[in-house]
Amino acid sequence: MEIRGSLSLREAFGAALAEAGSQYPDLRVLDAGTANSTMSEAFQHSFPDRFYTAGINEPGMIGLAAGIAMAGRRVVACDMSIFLQHAHAHLLTAARQGNDLCFVVAASHTGVAVGPDGGSAHDVTDVARMRLIPGFTVITPWDAAQVRSALAAVLGLKGFFYIRLNRPKVPIFLPDPAPFEIGKAYRLREGSEITIVAAGDKVFPALQAAANLGDGVAEVIGVATVEPFDAETVAASAAKTRRVVTYEDHIAEGGLFETVAGRLALHHPTPMRKVAVPRVYTTSGEPDDLARLYQVDKQALVETCRSFLAGSVA
Repeated sequence: MEIRGSLSLREAFGAALAEAGSQYPDLRVLDAGTANSTMSEAFQHSFPDRFYTAGINEPGMIGLAAGIAMAGRRVVACDMSIFLQHAHAHLLTAARQGNDLCFVVAASHTGVAVGPDGGSAHDVTDVARMRLIPGFTVITPWDAAQVRSALAAVLGLKGFFYIRLNRPKVPIFLPDPAPFEIGKAYRLREGSEITIVAAGDKVFPALQAAANLGDGVAEVIGVATVEPFDAETVAASAAKTRRVVTYEDHIAEGGLFETVAGRLALHHPTPMRKVAVPRVYTTSGEPDDLARLYQVDKQALVETCRSFLAGSVA
């Protein structure tokens, strides 16, 4: 696995968004006063006449974005994830306007990886919230290369899309262009004893954990779209290994764990374990320290898998 440097998902998004501005003259970008956090400022600098600042007014931003999209333009609305909670009703209203719009929501600073911004800034429920809105595709890119592929894909489509971005730098391990297809999960490592299903920036540490477990032990499935979900790929792996562990920087409720568990219950019931943020009020700290504190670091995944493998599977 070749590592080509590191970059945060939000930095990759900002650069890709600015490039997309040249490709799509109809593209309009909005931000709720967080352009230097979401990195949408890259688009703002290149295309100031196509960039709108809503200020601390997420409901107004989403309402304006919906109106612009209904006028036939591609729209990307950007914000720190935690603040988008204020606009949930407006996102629901926007999604009711039909699938002939190109409406993208880019949310940065997700999970406990936000770190020292404080617990009130850690959004560990965003995937659950967005999965509840009919019509929204929920995208969880793994690295900078896949952010580019995902944004390029959705700007060429009609529909409603939510892209989950992070704050800290993460390794770039995928080729460029990176594989990305809506509704498709990818088998990244073969194994026969346990399946690790990971989403977003937890995919790379999932691969590292699998390597620590030994050759041929853990199969790794990378999920880039939690909604729609590729139940077929995950069920096929579960049928082979008979054990599944999910891994995410999000609470299990409404997140990857419940998504996988729900699909497997229908298609191939399988014993499961989870490595997810506990359902608590989180605290401030450095990202790596918080990952250890809430047991969503690589070592927690390794230990969960080893304990699972040591037990019997009925």
